[in-house]
Amino acid sequence: MRNFLRQFVLVAIGAGSWLAGSAAIPAGYYSSLKGKSGAELKTAVFQVINPHTTVSSYSNLPQYFQRTDVYPSSKQWWDMYSNVKRYAPSFSGLNREHAFPKSWWKQNGSVEYTPAYIDLNHLYPADGPANQAKSNYPLGVTGSNPKFDNGVSRIGYPVSGQGGGAQYVFEPADEYKGDFARAYFYVVTCYQNLTWNSTWMLQHNTYPTLAPWAVDLLLKWHRADPVDQKETDRNEVVYSYQNNRNPFIDFPDLAEYIWGNKFGESFDPGSSSEPGGDPILINPVNNTALDFAEVAVGSTTTA
Repeated sequence: MRNFLRQFVLVAIGAGSWLAGSAAIPAGYYSSLKGKSGAELKTAVFQVINPHTTVSSYSNLPQYFQRTDVYPSSKQWWDMYSNVKRYAPSFSGLNREHAFPKSWWKQNGSVEYTPAYIDLNHLYPADGPANQAKSNYPLGVTGSNPKFDNGVSRIGYPVSGQGGGAQYVFEPADEYKGDFARAYFYVVTCYQNLTWNSTWMLQHNTYPTLAPWAVDLLLKWHRADPVDQKETDRNEVVYSYQNNRNPFIDFPDLAEYIWGNKFGESFDPGSSSEPGGDPILINPVNNTALDFAEVAVGSTTTA
């Protein structure tokens, strides 16, 4: 029985079952992070992901979005800001949206001086009206009676303790809150060397860079909405263009070592229980019955 089970696991892996650890992380890409934590770990991540290839231009972003942000079963745009159905290649009604507002790093009237301006790791297609309502407001939980609510995006007054002094905050749908949190983790790490114009969510330092209330909010959203296949697939496509990755997608527990409940512990990308560590069979789950019919001793079967 043990041999048979081993054969089954290998077949399942070969057949492409979704596995934690299935991301195609290049060998040694994160090796410099080993043994670090907190500020030292954040800077080590910065040194890995900051040098990267920039995509051709801002105007050409819809061409990249056709690979990063279209539903795999159709040509419908995957819009995290609205539930309006639109289909590629037409980009009508959509904007090229910086999830992390570009005005927050504006310098001498320019937002284009840094690769952050065309970094796919925080750029998405977005419904035009929702994007305009979102403006450059920080993330946050809205109170009652929001000034904009399309069923996916809400913009309104922040609840107590949030907003950092901003009049309004942008609250995405629950299913995307983790996506936005990990995009913010990426930007404040990849571009920790920038000088920020806005301090609603940010501080002028390389660590922690995020304001205390923002750390609490983003970690909460990150934990409540874990990495899904959409983000994993998108991360691979972005890597094929930019030659850098969002490590908070590859290693969801990385944020805990930098800002969260594992602060002070040494991070090891080789032994992490998250993607990038040892593969874990996710499907079939425990207690699932699988009928392979009769199999002769010494033979194998595939299902």
